[in-house]
Amino acid sequence: MRQVKLRVNKEKCTGCLSCVLACSFSHFKYFDMSKSRVSVSGTHDLAEFEPSVCIQCEERYCVNSCPTGALSVNSATGVVTLDKDKCVGCKVCLKSCPYGGVKWDADSSNPLICDLCGGDPQCVKHCRYPEALYVEEG
Repeated sequence: MRQVKLRVNKEKCTGCLSCVLACSFSHFKYFDMSKSRVSVSGTHDLAEFEPSVCIQCEERYCVNSCPTGALSVNSATGVVTLDKDKCVGCKVCLKSCPYGGVKWDADSSNPLICDLCGGDPQCVKHCRYPEALYVEEG
């Protein structure tokens, strides 16, 4: 299986939030910005925005910091995966990611980490015009 990583070009982000909504819908089948693995910060006054996603970093800060071993890396895809049965909701993974790639689902008390939608990231598909999010194969 091919390994892909999400990348961000913040200069192209328009702040439309299509990526955020596409992510929540893809995983939960309804639109809810708090259920997205993508977030967008910035200011409309200056028209400066920055998407924040899990970039599947080489360091794997979230995986290495998890005290219960709830996070691991899928060897075939390179994607960080969560074992919900092992997760105790300590949020160490959230705090350890310097890229802001780990989000938190308050309803389940579990981290939300990009799973690349099985290799076909919906956030990228819905960021068609600005192309602020793109896939890098490697």
